[in-house]
Amino acid sequence: MTRIKLITVTVAVLAAALAFAAPAFAWTHGQFSATTDACAGCHVAHAAQAPNLLKAGPTQTEFCFLCHGDGGTSAPYDVKNGYTEVTVGTDTYQYPSTGGGFDYQLTFTDSNDNGLFDLGEPTASAAITSRHTVWGYNHDDKNTAGSWAGESAKIFSVPGGTNTFTGSGFVCGSCHDPHDGGAVPDASGYITGSASSPNPRLLRRTITVGNATYSNLYMKFKFQTVGTFTYGNPAVASGVYRVVEYLCDYGVTQATTYGSSVWCGACHNKFNPRYWTGAGLNFFGTMKRHPVYGHAVLPTGANGTLDTGTPLETDTYPIGPVISHYVGCLTCHRAHSTTATVAGWASNWPRDAGGTSSTSALLRMNNRGICYNCHGAAKYNCINDTRIIYGTNGTCTSCHQ
Repeated sequence: MTRIKLITVTVAVLAAALAFAAPAFAWTHGQFSATTDACAGCHVAHAAQAPNLLKAGPTQTEFCFLCHGDGGTSAPYDVKNGYTEVTVGTDTYQYPSTGGGFDYQLTFTDSNDNGLFDLGEPTASAAITSRHTVWGYNHDDKNTAGSWAGESAKIFSVPGGTNTFTGSGFVCGSCHDPHDGGAVPDASGYITGSASSPNPRLLRRTITVGNATYSNLYMKFKFQTVGTFTYGNPAVASGVYRVVEYLCDYGVTQATTYGSSVWCGACHNKFNPRYWTGAGLNFFGTMKRHPVYGHAVLPTGANGTLDTGTPLETDTYPIGPVISHYVGCLTCHRAHSTTATVAGWASNWPRDAGGTSSTSALLRMNNRGICYNCHGAAKYNCINDTRIIYGTNGTCTSCHQ
């Protein structure tokens, strides 16, 4: 049996092991041939157990977990338990998911204090505290992610959104398009969604919420090749990729082409994320929000890593040499879930629909660590700080020499 080990592997050794790895492709989710067998991987014509002729159910979540959880061996990405599994040589490794798992999250001890997961560092599975509540799970309650309830548990409302889901409510397929795969990183490690190219991670290019449809939703990620995974019968060896950087196109026109704020804003449309506006303005009714896609510079000592910090989005077309990083939804929040805890003042905050909430809200750090990581003790206070170029009387030289 292949051993599961977590050992220190130098970059040179890992690169050599992967140098001749077969190119990756989503054999189930894309690159279909005219006589593909991929349809039968998910669908059955006359004896389906779930809507859309899915082979298992009754919820779409349970169906997806067949490969992406529950000990499934048909995909390297276990989104139920929060890790990515790869093979390097004869050994198998597990990386913590950067998006989070729906039940658990593989965590690690940053023993060398570089903010990244390294092979050889201790790991453990931690229970999550909040999730994007897909079909089958109850609402989060009092700092605890809702329990599994099955087919009857459906979520239709959208926090921070004016539209509601119909049918089965919010499901995996609300965000992911299972038939829009096949994108592989280019020579520099990037996958860039466009009208003619799939988004990374099967992310939808068009999202429908009730009667509202949002199109031209593109994302760009940078990936690191971390190993291989063997699919199917006959076996197909494929590369496995881990997200290491989020990118955006915010700088040239301030009308975003791609980036997490625009993409997430399809559902959470109250936050008006497509265009930059200064702080202090109302974004929906009387509500105000933290600015997104404002030029940001993390203070000295801040953790900006994807794994444990608040990662800024890198602008593909920066304005000048220094305005190159921006705040997006994924700077503060994870996509699937978090293990962050909230207490004290952080455990009770207003909701856009009224009332209060105690959820950890997919935050990347405990309590309001995400705030302190960027702002310190209000040392870097807001976008109206005169050191910021977009602020009142702000200039580049307020921050940069």
